[in-house]
Amino acid sequence: MGFLFFKYMKNYKELAKQCRLKVLEMVHRGQTSHIASNFSVIDIATVLYENLKEGDEVFWSKGWASASIYYFLAKQGKIPFEDLDKFPNAPYLALAETYVNGVLVSGGSMGHGLPVAVGLAIAKKMKGEKGTVYCIMGDGELNEGTTWESAMLASHHKLDNLVVFVDRNGWQAMGKTEEVINIDPCKAFQGFDWYAHEIDGHNHEQIERCLVDFVRPRAMICNTVKGKGVSFMEGHLLFHYKHVDKETYELALKELQK
Repeated sequence: MGFLFFKYMKNYKELAKQCRLKVLEMVHRGQTSHIASNFSVIDIATVLYENLKEGDEVFWSKGWASASIYYFLAKQGKIPFEDLDKFPNAPYLALAETYVNGVLVSGGSMGHGLPVAVGLAIAKKMKGEKGTVYCIMGDGELNEGTTWESAMLASHHKLDNLVVFVDRNGWQAMGKTEEVINIDPCKAFQGFDWYAHEIDGHNHEQIERCLVDFVRPRAMICNTVKGKGVSFMEGHLLFHYKHVDKETYELALKELQK
């Protein structure tokens, strides 16, 4: 059993690598931005999508990671895989929109994903439907009032079918997250009677352990590295906006293919 588990865990690494390679290609070809924001969340999404069950739904409140969103929707079969080559042309825009099959909330403005995810989780409980509602958020979204209104509502309804993954890469559009508004995400969610726990957002085993049944809403604070996987993109804001030109693409590709 231990050997089989080890093999499966190694597979996550390869799956995440293939995603990063395709997302890099998409962002370079489309000359869009947010490559570093995509790379920080890919390990979380890889594990999550490999373990989805019937009735599960995933909300990407972090809609600017649209290249990754489309990649995982293609892996699910919700959009044709060849459509990834259309990015960022309609309907596969650089900010995910709901007219793409499988995109459940528009991702331009922050703070919209969790309110809608809470609504669906409530509806599932009212109807007695199976399935967990997952919401992937950026850490900058924790500045939004809608986040905490939703957290209160989720707690009141004891939404044990709701899980939030916060991609805590430490940066948002205008600088370091802690310098914009410095809060402790775990304590904040715990204050609303959520189960909240910090994990390494690039450790596939730790991410997988979050996918268990619980008795109240859960927030997994995933400590990640912005630009994970490409050394010159990691840990700063430059590639939040910067396009991936040919030289940058080739250098990044060389690192990812190691």
